[in-house]
This record gives sequence, C-alpha cells and structure tokens, in this order.
Amino acid sequence: MDPCDSRSVSREDLATSRSRSDLGYDRAARITLSVALAALLCVGATAGSLAAPSIISAAEPMHVFGWPSSGAPNDPYFSYQTDLTPIGVAAAWTQTTGSADVVVAVLDTGLDATNPEFTGRIVPGYNALTGAEDGPTDFSATLDDNGHGTHVSGTIAAAADNAVGITGIAPKTAIMPIKVLDSQGKGDTLGIAKGLAWAIAHGARIVTLSLGGTLPADSVSFTEAPFDAAYAAGVVVIAAAGNDGTAVTNYPCNFPHVVCVGSTTNDGSTVSTFSTRTPALALVAPGERIVSTFLGGKYATGSGTSMATPHVTATVALMRAISPSIGVDAVTTDLEQTAKPLVSGGRNPDSGFGLLQVGAAVALAAAAPVPAPVPSPSSSPTASPSPSPSPSPSPSTPPIASPLPPDQPGTPATNPAPIAAPVLVSPAVTKVTPAIGSRSVPRSSRPHLTFSVPVTGISDGTILLTDVTTGRRVPIRLAYSASSRTVTLTPLARLAANHSYRITATSGVTATAGGLHLPVTFTATFRTGTR
Repeated sequence: MDPCDSRSVSREDLATSRSRSDLGYDRAARITLSVALAALLCVGATAGSLAAPSIISAAEPMHVFGWPSSGAPNDPYFSYQTDLTPIGVAAAWTQTTGSADVVVAVLDTGLDATNPEFTGRIVPGYNALTGAEDGPTDFSATLDDNGHGTHVSGTIAAAADNAVGITGIAPKTAIMPIKVLDSQGKGDTLGIAKGLAWAIAHGARIVTLSLGGTLPADSVSFTEAPFDAAYAAGVVVIAAAGNDGTAVTNYPCNFPHVVCVGSTTNDGSTVSTFSTRTPALALVAPGERIVSTFLGGKYATGSGTSMATPHVTATVALMRAISPSIGVDAVTTDLEQTAKPLVSGGRNPDSGFGLLQVGAAVALAAAAPVPAPVPSPSSSPTASPSPSPSPSPSPSTPPIASPLPPDQPGTPATNPAPIAAPVLVSPAVTKVTPAIGSRSVPRSSRPHLTFSVPVTGISDGTILLTDVTTGRRVPIRLAYSASSRTVTLTPLARLAANHSYRITATSGVTATAGGLHLPVTFTATFRTGTR
C-alpha cells in the first residue's frame, strides 16, 4: 500500500494491522471503527406489515394502506430529509413501506431501544463483545453506548407519521441490533464473524455494516468465509466503502457478494470527497448532512459512507418486503441496473453503477413499472405495542409539506409555521490543505483543516502531524480561527524532503454548540517534494 494513501481509522475503516486480539485469536485483525460523521441502524420487529397495495387497473398507480393521504408524513424533521428526494423514495412508498417479516441485522454499536422511533419493532439481538443476548422485551445487552448504531437505524426504519423526529426509508422493517463495537467504536474481525453468524441463525435476511478496513493478505480468505456463508444462506450483506478519499481496498466491502456503498453529496449530484474509491463499488447514495436519530431521544446530522449505506440497506428491505423470494444476486442486479449513472462509461471506482434509485429498484423487484409517486387517501398507521419502557414522545408538531418529486406536476401544499432545525450537529472536516494525496508539497507548508461548524478541543493531543516515513510525531504550533472554523498547523522545523506526512484530527474535537464529538477520526496524507 502506498504510504501516501489517506487512511481514516474509523468505523468504516475497520482497520489495520494484524495482531493478537483481546479474544486470544491470533488471526483476528484488530479493528477501530469510528463513526463517519453519523451512524448505523436499529429498529425492530413485531409490528404487523402493511396491507398489500390495492391495484385497480394497470394504468393506475399503487398505494399503500396506512400512508398519509397528503403523501407527507407528519414527522417534524421530515422536511430536513432532503437526501430522500434525489433517490426517489416517494416512488417506493407508493408500493410498500416495508414488512416486519423482513429482519435486518445491524452490526455496529447497538441500539438505543428506548427511542420512540423504534417502539414495537425491535427483534432481540446479540452482543458479540460479551456473548449476552437480548430478552424478548429487555434490550440491555445491545444498548448503544456510542450513538453510531442508533443514527443509522433511524435512516433505515424510524417510525413514519408518528409526529416525532424523522421518517425511516423502510419504516415497517424489523431491526435486529448486533453489537460488535464498543463505546469507542472498537472491535475485531472475530467479533464481526460471531455477530454475523448469530444474526443469520436467528432469522436475519439482510445484514448491514457501516464499518470496514484493510486486512493482511493472508487473512482475507479466512475473514471472507462467514460472508460466503451468508451468501449461501440467501442473506443480502451491505457494507460501507470507507472514508479514505482515495483508492483503498477495505473489507468487508470488497468481499464477493457484498453490496459495497459509497457516498454522495446530500443532493446526490456528486461523489463525496471523502468516499473511498474501489472497483468493488456497486453504487452510491447520499451520505452528507443526514439527519437521523441519536442517543437520549435526540437527533443529529452526520456525514460519511456510514450514512450512505443505510439508504441502500433500507431499499433492500423494501425490495424483500414486496418480493419475499427475491434472491441475493437478483437484489444486487436490480440495484445496479436501476442506479442513475453519475458519469459516462459504465461502472467505475468512484460511483459504481451510479446513484441509488429506491423507487425504481423496488418496482423492478416487484416486476412492475415505476409508479407515479401519488399516495392515495388512507387511514394512519396504528402504533404497535411497546416491548420495553420508552420515554414519552415529544410534543406533536404540525405536519410539514413534502417537496414534490421531480416529475410530478402540481403545487406543494402550504407549509405551516417552520420548526427549529435539529440543534445537535456533529463536526466534520470540510476542507484540508494540502489536499488528500498531494505530492511535491513545499517543505515550508503549514497544513490547514476547516470544520463544518465552530469547534473546541483544539490541542496537540487532538490535532496531530506525523512523519509517516519515520513514524515520528512532528512538533507543531496550532492556531484556530473561530470565524473561519480553520485550524493551522505550523511545523516548528522545516519538513523533510520526499517524506510522507499524515494530518490527524481525533474525536477530542467537539462542536461548540451541542458538544458532539468529531465522530470519525479524520486523516489526510500528503508527500513533500525537494523544495
């Protein structure tokens, strides 16, 4: 591997070196997974599936019973979920909103089961770190003590039209939390293998992993075996590509039969600068500024391929709800064939086959044309009973008009008084100088990092410069500008010629407002020239 390649040691960058794990298994690669600016998934089961779509004639669009007649759920933050529009979620909702018969296992940090967005739809899961299992109504074994798992869960299956928070893409789907990462987002490949096997044995038909990283060459085939077994069992596995911002071979994303997902901007127009490039990439989905559930009944925005991955996972859940017998290969083919190319020339390492198109993929799985996204009037969904104590829902907020899909003529409904945007925002690095992977950088350079929001916690313990060639820390002086949200790293001595350097920002950096930590350890590597 080129030492100049960027490496983000993160929940999506399962990582790194071969070592003897805490579990005493000498082939388990130690992995550090830090949240790529957001999270993974978590919701549940027991809620009955929606009734089958009513089809009056082939010329009329289908609709799902139990969906709001306006087509816009009354969840107060739904209007901030602008990532749903470019991927055609509304067109999918006219066909299905999921089924509790489809169980999605989320291998991550666990789930905050007390969040009302998941009430009544959690399948008991497993903690691969301790060996403990959830009870029928006691989900303490898989309690999320980090937030990453809960954030992704909301994107997949947060309750719809319950006047609380957000709307999940597949809000009737059952979620099985599998805790393979601790409170710091750390775990190992052995734990992931155990969690994957447990999930399959207990009925999961879809598995999602917003995590990954590099593996030693002699460990790849061994680590791949559980994923091959999942494929043989008819389980669809989806994984994040990583946040390296360059070409890196991360696993499990690069295993055969795993749907590898990259990230785009919120509007789906451009591949995210941080998204890892790989020939195994199947497709991309929005992964920037994604609003979703967080710990303690709160909501937060996040960015990363961790955030993009649950969009695809939720789509697969809808596909298997409308076509229960669809196989793994057919799911993958339908996703790839319906993706919207972002560039000409076919599949490529940057965007795969293109941008996820939820409605088209669901329609193809159902062997039906894509219907116009115009839900018919129907009654509201009925809340399922709670399997465990939950906090009281937040006060009801007036419904918010849904933006019309691109091809649908008409005028949006009148928008009521606006609500306040979510107050908790995770910081993210939006710009780095020198750019990731730069070569022949002047030896007098002073690297810069610019953050998405004002931050605190800037110190020589949270912002680092390392000479990768020698493995030594570089003494630096730090200066932070609150107005530009930029930290400048000034080396105390001139940089060495033709050396590789790595800039690191750790989770000790926090947002000034709200106090959320930088959820992914950010790294960027550059190489100096001779001058």
